[in-house]
Amino acid sequence: MGSERMSLQELLVLLRTAKTVAEIDDRKEEITELIPQIRIMFDYKQKNYAHQYDLWFHCLHTVINLPREIDDDMLYLAALLHDIGKPSCQVKGQNEDDPNMHYYGHPQKSMEIVRDEIIPELTGKDYRLSSKDQKRLIYYVEYHDDRVSLRIKHRKRHLKMVTLEEFHKLMLLQIADAKAHVLIPPVIERIRICKTLAEDTLAVEKRQAYKEGERK
Repeated sequence: MGSERMSLQELLVLLRTAKTVAEIDDRKEEITELIPQIRIMFDYKQKNYAHQYDLWFHCLHTVINLPREIDDDMLYLAALLHDIGKPSCQVKGQNEDDPNMHYYGHPQKSMEIVRDEIIPELTGKDYRLSSKDQKRLIYYVEYHDDRVSLRIKHRKRHLKMVTLEEFHKLMLLQIADAKAHVLIPPVIERIRICKTLAEDTLAVEKRQAYKEGERK
C-alpha cells in the first residue's frame, strides 16, 4: 500500500467492485482512517442465533452480496454502514431463558450515526456528498431492516419517500443483508418477499420506461 490516505472515491470503487470479503477487510485500517466510526464493529460479537459473523464481517458480506457495479455508490456505502448503531442498542431478551442479544431500534440509531457523525466528518475532510446522495444513503440505512410485506400499502408508504428505483435498490440491500444471516426460516421468507418486491418493481420500471419511449 502507498502512504496516501484512502479517498472516499477509492472506498466507493472498492465496495462496488470487490469480489471477496477479504479484498475489503485487507484495507480496513485505511477505511477506518477515512471513517473512524467503523472501528466499533471490529470483532463485535452479535451473540444472536441468526448471526454467524461478527458485526464487521456481517457488513462486509452484505456489501459482497449486492450485485457488482450497480450505478449507486450510496447503496454500497449503506451496506457497509447499515448496522453501525447495533453496539449502542444491544439488550438482553425479555425472557430469562433467552440466550440471545437483541438490537431493537438499531436501524434508527445507525441512520443517526450516519447522518449526524459520518456525513459531517466526511464533509469536514472535503468529501462533498450531494444532497441527493445524502438522502439516499440515509434512506437505505434507516430502512434496511424495515419489515417487508407484499401488501400494496407497504410499497406505497416507501414510494411517498423515494423513487421506484430507490425502493428497488432497498430491496436489493435487504436481500444482501438477509443472505449475510444464518438462513433460518424467517430469514429465508424475508429473502423471498424482497426478491418478489424487487422483481415486481423492476417490471414496473420497465413498463414506465417503455411508455416514456413511446411518448418520444
